[in-house]
Amino acid sequence: MTQNNKNTVFSDVRSLQEMGEFGLIDRIQRLFNGNTDSQGIGIGDDCAVIPIDNDYSMLVTTDMLIEDRHFRRDWISAKDLGYKSLAVNLSDISAMGGKPEHAFLSIGLPDDISPGWLEDFFLQTHTACEQYGVRLSGGDTTKSPRPIVINYTVLGRICKKHIHLRSDAVPGDRIALLGNPGDSGAGFRLLKEQVPVNDNRHLRLIDAHNRPPLFVDEAQFLAQYSGVHALIDLSDGLRPDAGHIAERSNVIMRIELDTLPLSPEFTETCREFSWDMYNLALTAGEDYGLLFTLNPEQADGLARDFESRFGYRFSIIGDVQEGKADVVFKLDGRVKKIQTHGFDHFRSP
Repeated sequence: MTQNNKNTVFSDVRSLQEMGEFGLIDRIQRLFNGNTDSQGIGIGDDCAVIPIDNDYSMLVTTDMLIEDRHFRRDWISAKDLGYKSLAVNLSDISAMGGKPEHAFLSIGLPDDISPGWLEDFFLQTHTACEQYGVRLSGGDTTKSPRPIVINYTVLGRICKKHIHLRSDAVPGDRIALLGNPGDSGAGFRLLKEQVPVNDNRHLRLIDAHNRPPLFVDEAQFLAQYSGVHALIDLSDGLRPDAGHIAERSNVIMRIELDTLPLSPEFTETCREFSWDMYNLALTAGEDYGLLFTLNPEQADGLARDFESRFGYRFSIIGDVQEGKADVVFKLDGRVKKIQTHGFDHFRSP
């Protein structure tokens, strides 16, 4: 890229809101040439991939949580925040099929944080580290003028032949999913709308938002299977994350809505409050499930092996088709339009 081109990276938009989060990332990637090259993989996937030796690569991810943007203290306990702030980074390592190993925590704390809050936060962080085999290896602490700011950098490791990218989907692949899309979004909506929580359905959905399930072991298992191709975690929502695979692989991701593994708590709560079930399931985000594509000839064998190892099955929710990058949703044989596009840091309120 010439210097003149570098100077025009942002000239085609009038504001950050117009550009949006993914537009900003795309421009940064173009500026720094973050595509795959002989040195590894940079901007544009769930993690950066840095070669270690002939056989292994290091995975690096970083993620920031800011109070009143990503969480509210009256909605989430210190214990749950200690878990979730680490978990969202571990999910990125899983999205590449890797094993998380080291975490570095930088945290900004305001004056009103109590020792009791800190004890709950860090004891739960310690428990999560032990649960997933991760070592907290350093970081930084500072005073914040108002909000809590939490930033993790997590390092992982993966065998080079087991790396799975968003660009690896192949026409003809089946699309598979681990996790229940929409649970976290429904939990967030219950909190945001201050719905009186009086039954276990609501509590389970709020728990799915504050303590999202992770698939660390499952991701490493899938990564070693030759029939698995593209892999991504559901952080932005099923629609935008399927769109990331579609764009990077230049394929159409066709998803059958009646095959989505929607939880009973989610569907019952959507009916209770007349929420648009599919719109919420596809666009709310923060589920941290795993979306992957796989060779159709190996799908049945992988399903049996997976169930034998973990005691449950993944869901086949669609297929990959040749064509211009797109995500298409079908219900009862007809294309269904989804009104919103998922969470965007610079476009969402």
